[in-house]
This record gives sequence, structure tokens and C-alpha cells, in this order.
Amino acid sequence: MKKLLITDITRMVQGFCVIGLERQGQSFCSVRPLPPWGNAWTGFPYQRGDILQFLLSSIPTVSPHVEDHPSSGVLGKAGQVSEADLVGYLHKAETSENLRGLFKCVVNENTKGSGVYVEPDTALRSVCGCEVLNVRFQLFSEAVRVTLLLPSGEILRDLPVVDRDWNEYIARVLQKITGANRLHRVNRFLNLVMAEYLLNDANPFARIGLTRLHNEKHWLMLDSLFPLPRMAWFDQLS
Repeated sequence: MKKLLITDITRMVQGFCVIGLERQGQSFCSVRPLPPWGNAWTGFPYQRGDILQFLLSSIPTVSPHVEDHPSSGVLGKAGQVSEADLVGYLHKAETSENLRGLFKCVVNENTKGSGVYVEPDTALRSVCGCEVLNVRFQLFSEAVRVTLLLPSGEILRDLPVVDRDWNEYIARVLQKITGANRLHRVNRFLNLVMAEYLLNDANPFARIGLTRLHNEKHWLMLDSLFPLPRMAWFDQLS
């Protein structure tokens, strides 16, 4: 039985994708526990920071999703850690300060539309963490995307936000802000208020993931953004 510290909970079309950290000596490695059937959990009533128990298969997986391990489901909760401790542990897992280091391969911008991708059979992993020097949100009618500034000075553009907690929070903001120019006003709130809270944090941190193969490419997405949104930020809504 393995204990995993849950770090990423993302929304997918079929359900939720979950990633946890497994301790390996003084460091940690990411593990994606798959549900008993398929690649997505239809429900996942747990939070980041929970320590959950799994029985994991050791069957080899195909690159770049080397973190995948089929499981028999969640067998119990063994504890939890604070968000600050969670981010500290993420710094001891897979990290990079530049684009190429994220997945150990070239990262490409889509010249025919939105998004950033890596070519098949080039990436050596499918999730990595990075510090964030700046962030800009862009809310559309049915999606949220972000642009991140990395410590290297490189820009990671136009990432779809699949972070469960951020999507739920932004949905609540949308419910609260009504009337004319709604999307414009929400975008202003995201970039003038929420981005300021994020960047004033002691350690803003992101986790970047790769999709399954789609249109012959693996697309980059924002799996997690720390700090997670706070209910107190609603006080700034007008």
C-alpha cells in the first residue's frame, strides 16, 4: 500500500485527474493514481494536502505519462498537510526554471491558434512545477486561460486552466458579478485583484501538465496554481 500526498486535482471532460507525491528519500516524485476503470475519476471528494492510501500497479506506462499507475481506488485517508507544507514538498519534486526543463524537450507555441504543445515521443514526463514571477488571466465565455512568466524570463502563454479549485472559484466570481460588460469586469478583477494576491504571496507556484495525445500533440495545461484562491478575496468584489 502506498501513501500519496494529493497535490493536483484537475477537471477533465470525463471527470477528474489526480496527482500525488510519493516520498523517495529526501525528495518526492509525482504519481498519477488512476481509478479502477479508465483514466479519470468520476468523483473525487478529497482536497489537495490530503494523504490518501492506494494499492498501485507497477505495470510500466508509456511516455510521457510515466506517472500513471492503475489503482484499486482510495483505501483511506492517513492525514493531511497545510498548503504551505504542500508547496514546500512540491519544490522537492519535479521542477524547472525554464521551458525546456519542464518536460525535457522543446516546447512549441501554436502558430495556427491558441495553446502550447510538445511533439509526440519527445517529453520524458507529463507534469512539472515552476515558480511564477507574473501571471495574467484571460476569461472567455466558456474557458479560462493564463499566461505565466518563468524565472528564466521565458513566457508560457495561453494555458487552459484545469485546476479544479480555481475553476470553481472563478465560477463563483461569475455568479456574483452580473450586468453589462460582465466578462470585461471579471477579467479586471482577476488581473487587478486576484493576480496581486497571488504575486504578493511568499511563493507563487504552478504545476504544468501535458494532455493525452490530441490532434497529434501533447498540449500544456495549468494543473495547479498556488496559493489556492481564498474566500476572503471576495471582499474586493464590487
